[in-house]
Amino acid sequence: MPRTAVITGRGVVSPFGAGVQAFWSGLVAGQTAIGPITGFAAADLQPNAAAEVRVPRFEHPDRAGGFALHAAREALGEAGLVTDGVGVGVALGTTLAGMAIFEAWDGAAIAGIERVPYYAPAVTLATELGCTGPVATPQLACASGTHALALATEWIRDGQADVVLAGGTDLLCRFVVSGFNCLRATALVARPFDAEREGLVLGEGAAIVVIEEAGHATARGARPLARLVGVGASADATHMTAPDRDGRGATRAIEAALADARVPPSAVDYVSAHGTGTVYNDAMEAVAIARVFGPDAVAVSGIKGAIGHTLGAAGALEAVLCTQVLETDVVPPTAGLRELAADCRGLDVVRGDARPHATHVAVSTSSGFAGANAALVLAEA
Repeated sequence: MPRTAVITGRGVVSPFGAGVQAFWSGLVAGQTAIGPITGFAAADLQPNAAAEVRVPRFEHPDRAGGFALHAAREALGEAGLVTDGVGVGVALGTTLAGMAIFEAWDGAAIAGIERVPYYAPAVTLATELGCTGPVATPQLACASGTHALALATEWIRDGQADVVLAGGTDLLCRFVVSGFNCLRATALVARPFDAEREGLVLGEGAAIVVIEEAGHATARGARPLARLVGVGASADATHMTAPDRDGRGATRAIEAALADARVPPSAVDYVSAHGTGTVYNDAMEAVAIARVFGPDAVAVSGIKGAIGHTLGAAGALEAVLCTQVLETDVVPPTAGLRELAADCRGLDVVRGDARPHATHVAVSTSSGFAGANAALVLAEA
């Protein structure tokens, strides 16, 4: 029998606060909370006794690692899983996790730094949670989180693991802010697909999902929240930062994910767009989505106007969004969008208020620097 990947748990740390419900409530209300995450005390990084997740008590020395650890504990709690002695895998995407520690380093010893290999935050998370399955840290810029979920899905299908913690985490730090400012890619306000969009606004956070083999979940009485039925990826191979303006790479990634899922474009009800608010990305993505699904054929929204561009965490946060859309049949509005741009026409972008919308199949798209594209197809459980 083919092995099917299902999502049984989710955890989020976002500018709206810690927890999936805070994230979802802020999005549905059309709120904006872009900026550094505040009120995230060391106590928030401790084990959740109510969820019976037995992990070492550890005050995380790395901000992005702390986000991931908190999100993982929430996800394990919702899934009803304890990682002790279980061969759980970890796929954790990031762009710059750990960078803040090295920015602050003055040559003196930093407590806990030996437990933060910045190049492999998945290894750190696996160590902290006692996960002994396969481990990997996809670092493909803003598509990292989506690639992590895709990799985890393949591990489940191939029988390399029955359970994988997958997601992404990233943080605001001087290096990333200065880098994007040098590229002249930032703006004061995030306006995905808007006629007056000027650039992205950076954010931070993390999202982790428990991806589980369907039979394994059934055997322990877990409730699947969604099925991960298709993954796809591609490369633009055109430029180190700018996307292929014709959207050919993004198109290939979406089509590959649909083919993997054996789902026709007409069966897709909702697309969670990458939607950075930059001039070229949004126009490229509009072309790709309209090419695959047809003009105005599918409901589309983006969350970067609400929480900013969270880099390596973005795709994972958007996957959690898709599970909520599938479960509630509600699509949150695209914060920051006032007037749809001429070069984004052909998209049915949800704006203003949340839209009741029956959703059985959702697609999430991501695009990173150097044209690293990825897409996921999620279906209701």
